[in-house]
Amino acid sequence: MKRRVVRSTDPSSRVTSGSLYLGATAVTTIGSAVGALEAASIATTTDPSHGALLTTVVIIELLVASTLTVPHVPALAARWGPQRLYALGMAATGVIWAVAALAILAGLPPYPTLLVTVPLMGMTTGLSTVLSPLVGRAYLAGNTMAGAYSRVTVVVGLSWAAGALIGGQLLLHVPPGLGILVRGALVVPLVIVLATVSPRGRLSVATRRGGGSWRILAAHVRTPGPLRAVVALSCAMAIFVLPYLSLIVPITAALRQVPLATGAGLLMAGTAIGEVLSLPLVASLQRRLPSLSAAAAAAILCGGCMALFAVTSALLSQQVELVVWFVIGVGFGGARYAVKSLELDAAVNCAVADADAIATVSFVKTAVAPIGLLLWAGIMTVVSVEAALLVGCVGVTASAVAVWRSWAQRSSRGTT
Repeated sequence: MKRRVVRSTDPSSRVTSGSLYLGATAVTTIGSAVGALEAASIATTTDPSHGALLTTVVIIELLVASTLTVPHVPALAARWGPQRLYALGMAATGVIWAVAALAILAGLPPYPTLLVTVPLMGMTTGLSTVLSPLVGRAYLAGNTMAGAYSRVTVVVGLSWAAGALIGGQLLLHVPPGLGILVRGALVVPLVIVLATVSPRGRLSVATRRGGGSWRILAAHVRTPGPLRAVVALSCAMAIFVLPYLSLIVPITAALRQVPLATGAGLLMAGTAIGEVLSLPLVASLQRRLPSLSAAAAAAILCGGCMALFAVTSALLSQQVELVVWFVIGVGFGGARYAVKSLELDAAVNCAVADADAIATVSFVKTAVAPIGLLLWAGIMTVVSVEAALLVGCVGVTASAVAVWRSWAQRSSRGTT
């Protein structure tokens, strides 16, 4: 039985529900940035010579758990309702992070504690990956998926930048574990809003209930069409681009930036500030191109930024290098989040149930992400950060061009 959502027709309450959701998301995102920075710092500083590999192990654990969870989310959403399930998932996230933090503060070794708790974090991440775009669009009714996601992205970008800068300073003065505790505590506002405030738009709910989750997603991937093209582009981003964001702390360590948390926080803040640019970039690209082609164009921009990162790293050093990376990171963040917004918009317009479409893209992207992490970590360890960036640039550019051309040719055949 589907969950009934009560929607107000009072314009003032419409504004309030969306504003409350965005405000709660902002607070939670600040905590996410602080927690992610501390978790990555713990992995990197456990063995600085192998920081990239240790960070990769933690992230792969999270990705595997998330991958195993995602196929079941549409059926769970049909049973519990997307909003209620998202609230339960966020509440579980807060508890898991808080327990990990308290264990570390009590004296348990930080890195092994992360390894034990990260699979649970991955399960809640899988829930959030599918449900967050659906719930966000409902709270921001009147927007397309790309429009709603871009609006949320602006808030998330500014909040992540604030959290990264706060975390970069906070972690210099507090014992290990406190940043992770902040992450758990700041989930509370979002849980309260999800539990008490009804969205003003319609929530898309899967019509099926259990059984065949893996088979259904696999069928979507095997079937030629726009969803498979979206999946292909998303996989390219996961392999060649997203490791930069996941490995930002070991990358900062390789650039010999000290103190590590402050340098990594600054680079994270640059990328997060760039998220704000995704809103006008998405609007500009959508005026000129269909969503899938626009996503491919934004992916090519990501490749260009990665090439600039590599050139800058080869030519500059110390604080000047960090400042230039920050500036390039702003552009990179705008392009990267434009890709994600446009991918989601293309996915939910593929004549497939919204939850299934998002779950399909998320499942495949998360499944192939460890390939990219291992590729980047291996290149960074054996060769250099610059080499990893150039490989990423070439890989994502070639993939985006191939997807763009293939879909353009398919579309032209369909209209003749």
